[in-house]
Amino acid sequence: MISIIPEDFNEFRCKAGACRHTCCQKWEIDIDSDTAAYYRSLPGPLGERLRAAIEENEEGCCFRLNPEGYCFFLRRDGLCEIVTALGEDKLCDICTVHPRFFTYVEDYVLCGTGLCCEKTCELLASRQTPLVFTEEGTERSLDLETLLAELDLPLSTAQCHFRPCIDSSYYQALLARLAKTEPIDAAWTEEMESLPGQIPRLVQKARTYAAHCDRILFDRLYQFILYRQLDKALTWGQEAIADYARESTDYIFLTAARTGDPLEAMRRWSEQIEYDTENVDLILEQLAAAQS
Repeated sequence: MISIIPEDFNEFRCKAGACRHTCCQKWEIDIDSDTAAYYRSLPGPLGERLRAAIEENEEGCCFRLNPEGYCFFLRRDGLCEIVTALGEDKLCDICTVHPRFFTYVEDYVLCGTGLCCEKTCELLASRQTPLVFTEEGTERSLDLETLLAELDLPLSTAQCHFRPCIDSSYYQALLARLAKTEPIDAAWTEEMESLPGQIPRLVQKARTYAAHCDRILFDRLYQFILYRQLDKALTWGQEAIADYARESTDYIFLTAARTGDPLEAMRRWSEQIEYDTENVDLILEQLAAAQS
């Protein structure tokens, strides 16, 4: 397999206690069978607490979350008690890998880290140049258009870049599509209910923001979102994937215009959409149907 990774992403390091948005919340944290067996065999108070925190269902094992929605082993300083007490190698597989992703297209494995992680957003914003991908082992660099051609998923040059669409009816349709997704929390539901009534004001904000925002950042973001879902092109078609990336980036652009914080807009969108595969497929299904 040929591994592809966006530039700089080999430099990814978890921010741990310095992160404002811990990964150890909201998600159902699955535990692989080998690690679950180890936790169940662990002696002492930590072993007892681990066993009490494990929940088993027909799909396997996962950690229960506390009443506030956090993992029981997240310390107040933002560090993981399992890591500090036992070492990083004693984490379950999903905690070891997250937020890394690996998707497969033909003979290629496309690697990266998800935008739900604020460190990923910072890496994406760290350069003022077009996004470049590296073929690991050869250090060969490819831009998105070249990579898509090699994957036999060609798009036009225009489709490989982002320009914000500042149009009221477009935003109404975009928000209606997002409102159908399964919400990660009550705040998302409230946002989807309130934003349609604010469209005229948001359009004005978006026009002002477009005049001074970091266009290169949004272009890199669009390309990264598209890259993240390329394995779904065989199911939904690359045109639908491009539309998904464009709508997602337009929503993030609109949120950034409203809040002034593009990195948090990326992270929040990813938390709701990118990390719920059912939500991604729901949107792609609608976009593919609209093209047929």
